[in-house]
Amino acid sequence: AVVSTQSGHYGRDLRMAAVRHQVKFYYDILSPYSWLAFEVLCRYQKPWSLDLQLRPTNLGKVMAESGNKPPGMNPFKASLMSRDLQRAADMVNLPYKPLSNFAESLFIRGSVPTLKALAACQTTHPDLMEEFTRQCWLGLYSRDVDITDEGNIRDFAAAAGIPDVDRLVELSRGPEARQQLIDNTTEAIASKCFGAPWYTVTNPSTGRTEKFFGQDRVEMLGFILGKKYEGVSPPS
Repeated sequence: AVVSTQSGHYGRDLRMAAVRHQVKFYYDILSPYSWLAFEVLCRYQKPWSLDLQLRPTNLGKVMAESGNKPPGMNPFKASLMSRDLQRAADMVNLPYKPLSNFAESLFIRGSVPTLKALAACQTTHPDLMEEFTRQCWLGLYSRDVDITDEGNIRDFAAAAGIPDVDRLVELSRGPEARQQLIDNTTEAIASKCFGAPWYTVTNPSTGRTEKFFGQDRVEMLGFILGKKYEGVSPPS
């Protein structure tokens, strides 16, 4: 194996050859900051040899278990959130648009049917999870559509190239998808997740599980892995 010696906080020698780093990414489509982190992580999959494992997660359950609250519930944070999201999306080059009715989309409609469809995809078409997830976010935070509507979920799945959309929707209503979503959420809570985006990776020099919260922690992930961070759009 080729060994690359790099100085850093952990003072480690990292094995760099033929190593894929499994990153578990816990997210809810309701979280716009998760979309930002997701897209940047996807761009680093090849440069950093990431095995990105997408875990759709019920953020409401996470919040309830951790005692956390959505940032929009804090009036001081809410006053900055819209502008902050727009700046961040522009920086990452995403077609983000504010929701026309934030409260209705997040607190009345929610995302559970969408998450169950994603959980069904996780078990049946894991290779299409990335694009299906992306289409769901585009639906909510670019086109402002009801992501819980079955017709829209079908459109997202079709746009992602899922060949058997009827079967996916059928599975999303069943116990297997429900249990997969529960398992993802339970796994996130067990790792002390308190919000989204939340992602974990095994530190290659210490063997410990490193945890990250927020869309702005991708550079820190790279530091842990001994990888060079080249901004939100690394050279291909």
